[in-house]
Amino acid sequence: MKTLIIAEKNKAAEAIAEALGSVKIIESNKTVKVYKVLLKNIIIIPLRGHILEYKNSEKYKSWKNSNPREIITNKYAIEKAPKSYAFPFIKVLKKYAPQCDLCLIGTDADIEGCNIGLLDALPFVKQENNTINVKQLWLSSLDKKEILDKYNNPIAPKYTWAESGESRAIIDAIIGFSSSRQVTFILKPLLEKFNHKFTSIGRVQTCLLYLIYLRDKEIKDFIPEPFLTIEANLNYENNKFKAFHQLNPFNKDQFLNAEMIYNKIKDEKTAKVIDNSSKQIFLNPPSPLNTSKALILITKTLHISANLALKIMNDLYLDKIITYPRTDSDIYKTNFDHKSHILKFNNHSLYALFSKKLIANQLIYPTKGKKDAGDHPPITPIESLELENNKFKTKLHSKVYNILARHYLALFGERAIESRVYLKLSIKEEIFNSQLATLLTEGFLEIAPFLKRKYDSLIRITHDIFPVDKITLNKKETKPNPEYNDTTLLKLMEKNNLGTKSTRPIIIHILEKRALIHYFKKKYKITELGIFIIKMLEKIWLPFLKPEFTRMIEQLLEEIKIGKKQKEEVLEIFKKLFLELFDKLKNNQEKILTDISNYKITNISEKNSRSSLENITSCKCPFCNQNHMKLIEPRNKRKFLICLNDNCKEKYLSLPNKGSIYILKNSSCKLCGFNIFRINYRKNNKLLHYYLCPYCWNIGLKSKISGKGFCSNCETYKIEKNMCVEKKL
Repeated sequence: MKTLIIAEKNKAAEAIAEALGSVKIIESNKTVKVYKVLLKNIIIIPLRGHILEYKNSEKYKSWKNSNPREIITNKYAIEKAPKSYAFPFIKVLKKYAPQCDLCLIGTDADIEGCNIGLLDALPFVKQENNTINVKQLWLSSLDKKEILDKYNNPIAPKYTWAESGESRAIIDAIIGFSSSRQVTFILKPLLEKFNHKFTSIGRVQTCLLYLIYLRDKEIKDFIPEPFLTIEANLNYENNKFKAFHQLNPFNKDQFLNAEMIYNKIKDEKTAKVIDNSSKQIFLNPPSPLNTSKALILITKTLHISANLALKIMNDLYLDKIITYPRTDSDIYKTNFDHKSHILKFNNHSLYALFSKKLIANQLIYPTKGKKDAGDHPPITPIESLELENNKFKTKLHSKVYNILARHYLALFGERAIESRVYLKLSIKEEIFNSQLATLLTEGFLEIAPFLKRKYDSLIRITHDIFPVDKITLNKKETKPNPEYNDTTLLKLMEKNNLGTKSTRPIIIHILEKRALIHYFKKKYKITELGIFIIKMLEKIWLPFLKPEFTRMIEQLLEEIKIGKKQKEEVLEIFKKLFLELFDKLKNNQEKILTDISNYKITNISEKNSRSSLENITSCKCPFCNQNHMKLIEPRNKRKFLICLNDNCKEKYLSLPNKGSIYILKNSSCKLCGFNIFRINYRKNNKLLHYYLCPYCWNIGLKSKISGKGFCSNCETYKIEKNMCVEKKL
C-alpha cells in the first residue's frame, strides 16, 4: 500500500519522514519539498499552515459598489480561495494523490490542524483520487517513538473538529467583512483625522478592545480616597519586619483619631508580645501546563509578549524538544510514561539532582489539573538539553525551555512547607499585628524557584519584648486596578472565553498592529483611536462588544466539535443573531455621525502614543507618490514602513532594527524627496543619534552599496538643525 502523509509544516514533514525510515527528497523548489520514505513507499507533503482562506467573492470585493449587509444574507458573498502561496502545494497534492491508496492527515492535532488537513488539503487529494482511504496521524510530539506508534495506530478523521474550525472561519469572515466596512463608512469623517483609511472589527478583537477600554475608563474616572496607616518598624535579632495598627486603614473621618494614636506612641522604643501563634502550611506542587497556563507563566517570569512566548514554544516543538504546545489539557493520561521522561534528565548538569531524587523515591506520578480535553497531553519536555546547547535558536528559547523543564519535574516534587507566624503586639496599649512567612522545606520549589513567593527570614520568637526602630504615620491614597500586561490580558481572555489557546496572543498583537492599543512601560494602553471607536459603538452596539456574544459563539462551535450540532445549523443561528445587531448599527448611523461632528481629538502626542499621527510620514510614498507611509514597530521583529495606498506595488521599506526611530516631518531628502529619519541609540551609556533616508538606504541594501542612505555619508548635503541642506564649498 502506498501512503500519502500531509503535514502542516516542512519541519514536521521532515521529522515524520526521518522517523519512518530512509528518506529521499523527490521534489524541491523555493516553496515546497516532497519527501519519500524509500522502503515503506510513503510520500510526505508539507503545507504552510492554511492554504485556503475566505475572501469576498468578485461581486463584493469593492467596498464602494456593494452592500455590507448582503455579506451576511447572501451565502455567495464570501468564498474559499487559495492563498497567494498555495498553488505549489496544491500542485503536489494533486500530483501524488493518484499514486496512493491511503492518506494520513498529519497536520497539527487540534481544531485548526484538522481544518487545514481535512478541509483545505484533502479536497484536492479527493479530486484526483476519490476512493483513497483517509485516516489521521494524531501526534502530540515529533518524537520518533511517538511518530512510529501513531503511524501504526492511526485514528478515524475528526471531521467534526474540522467543521468547528471551518464554522469559526466563516463566522469571523462574515463579521469582519461586513462590520469593518459598515463601521468604516460610518466613522470615515473622523478616521481621516487619524490618517486611517479604514478600521477593522472582529468578534474577539473588538470585545477585547472593549474590556481594555473599560479598564482605561475605570483608571481615568477613579477618584483616589486618602487614608492613613500607622506602621511600626521592628528589629528582632537583626531581623527587620513591620507591624501594622489593628485599625488600619484610617479613612478621612478617622484622621484625628489616627494622629492622636500616633502622637501617643511615636517615641516608644519597645513592643510587647501579647500573642504568638504559628502554623505550618503545606504547598502542593503545580498542576501540568496547558497552553494558557504556560503562556501566563512564561510572560510573567520572562516579561515577554504572549505572541513571542507562543512562537518560541512552537519552535521548541518543531525542533523536537517539547510536545505540542497548543493544548487545553492539564491532565495526563494514566498510560503516559513519565518515568522514561524523568530518566532523560539523569545526566543533566542542572536537573540531574532532581530527576535522580524523584526516581529514587518513586515519585513518578504527577499532579492533576482540571481538564482532559482529549487533544494532547500537557506541555512536556521530551529532550534533555543543556541550556547552552546550540539547538536553541536564541537565549530566550533556552530560558523558555528551562521554565518548561523545571516546571515538569516540579510536578513530581514533594510538598513545600511554609511556617506562618502571627504576632499580636502592644505598643503603649495600642494593638499591632504582624504576619511572617518563612519557608521551612523547599520541596518542589527547589526545582522550580520561579514559583516561589517572597519569604521573610526564618525567625524563632523566644522573647516577649521587641525593639522598635521607628513608628510612622503614612498618608496614602487608594489606587485603581492597574493597566493590563501580557499576563493579565491572557487571564482576562481566558476568564471571558475570548479566542482560543493559540489565537489569544495573536489577537493582542493584531490590536497593537492596528494602532488600537499600544505597549508602553510593559503595559497595554488603549489609543485615542481605540477609545473613539469603542465610545461610538458602545452607545448602540453594546451586545456585540460584551463577552457574552463571543462566548455564545464559542459554545455553538464546541457543539459542532462534539457532534451535537451541524455546521449549517450553527451558521443559521449566528446569521439571524448577527443580522439583528448589524441592522441596529446601520439604523443608528445618523446618531453616530452627529456624535462624530462633536468629537475632538485631544490625545495625540509622542509621549502618549506612537500609534496615532506622528508615525505617519509627511512625504508621500516614493514608489506610488499617492499616499503617505506608516511606521510599524513590532516588538522583537524588524521595523519597517508600509504605504497606506492598498494598490501600491512596492509598498514596503525596511528600517534599521536598533534604536528609537523618529520621523522628521519638516525635513526631506534633497536627493529623493522622502522624509529624513533620526535614529537615537545608546553606546557606552551615552545617548547618540544619526540621520537616515529610508528610501536611499533601501536602494543601498539592494545594490549592496555600503553606507548609502546614511546622511553622514552624503557628499552633497548634510543635516543641520534636523534639516537636509546643501554643503557649502
